[in-house]
Amino acid sequence: MNPALLTLRYTRFEVGRIWRNPRFLLFSVALPLIMFSAFTATDPTDKLGPITVGPYIMISMATFGAMMSVVTVGTRIALERAGGWSRQLRLTALTGPQYLVCKVLGGFTLALPALIAVFLEAIALGRAHLSVGTYLTAGIWVLIGIVPLAALGILLGYLVRADNAGQLIGSMTSLLALAGGIWVPVESFPRWLADLVKALPMYWSADAGRQIIAGSWIGWHGLFVLAIWTVLLGRLAVHFYSRDQLRA
Repeated sequence: MNPALLTLRYTRFEVGRIWRNPRFLLFSVALPLIMFSAFTATDPTDKLGPITVGPYIMISMATFGAMMSVVTVGTRIALERAGGWSRQLRLTALTGPQYLVCKVLGGFTLALPALIAVFLEAIALGRAHLSVGTYLTAGIWVLIGIVPLAALGILLGYLVRADNAGQLIGSMTSLLALAGGIWVPVESFPRWLADLVKALPMYWSADAGRQIIAGSWIGWHGLFVLAIWTVLLGRLAVHFYSRDQLRA
């Protein structure tokens, strides 16, 4: 079978299986919607930096939902390793790299509902009034910004145990969101802490979308930070994946 076709088929299977899991809908879609509504309930016309609160928090919550979708790929990898599913897949035509690509594609496919749902909620509640092109471009940049977090999700899948993978990865994702200024605006941090946060990929994941709304972009520095973290986490993920294959 054509490798690309095989990859797409397994990705479709992966996405369908996750959609049947109500916990995915709760944490990746429903939770960002609830948080957006709560955080913009006071005065969405106030400003945070160059943009108003409504669009600012819209990007934050959309990024959080998308982040949950790609990082929690690690939970499924840990469970599949423990259940022997990974070993069963080695008996098929699906190669190891294709398996990892399917996981990443599945995570990004499932990140779209979180993005779209929060954007639609912002429009329905009157919290954001942007052009279609701005919504589309901001969403694309958010997805670009979470690429290193997809690598982190795979890495965690080979580091954590299956019996506590969900709790650990879920808690870590929430801490990453907090540390990246997604739940609390970086503008309210002390200067030294804001500088530290800007060295982390989570900050640029959300800022990539916010800068589009502000009529700018994250710049070469932001792209450099995302690229460095993608390479670092990606290499670590491949290393621990290879070590897991040798042990099996």
